[in-house]
Amino acid sequence: MFFRKYLYLVSMAITVPALAAPTTGAFHSIVNVDLMPSDQVEGEKLLVNYRDQLKNDPNVQSIALIQQAGDASNHFILTETFASEAAYRRFIESEAVRRFRAALYPHLGSPWDERLGSEQLR
Repeated sequence: MFFRKYLYLVSMAITVPALAAPTTGAFHSIVNVDLMPSDQVEGEKLLVNYRDQLKNDPNVQSIALIQQAGDASNHFILTETFASEAAYRRFIESEAVRRFRAALYPHLGSPWDERLGSEQLR
């Protein structure tokens, strides 16, 4: 009986992936922003003001606002880099971020699409 339990535990340890460790180092947020064409002017103003304000935020290491070329000029990519995942969490809980998102949401043509992660070197 002991041998069966031992084999089971060993097989589980080999086949079950390890839980993700907390990230260390830079932490990235990439947001695809799709503004409604009818709200593009107002939405752009909000995005540009947000980007400019974040350049002075101590939690943000870098920020870029990229506008898609061509016929889809109402599509943007917002990239933000933070010192750590903890810095990102502090940042998104701030009142300024909450106000920005609340102001931007009515102008979105699709749901908020944010991807989070850290660099993986293997």
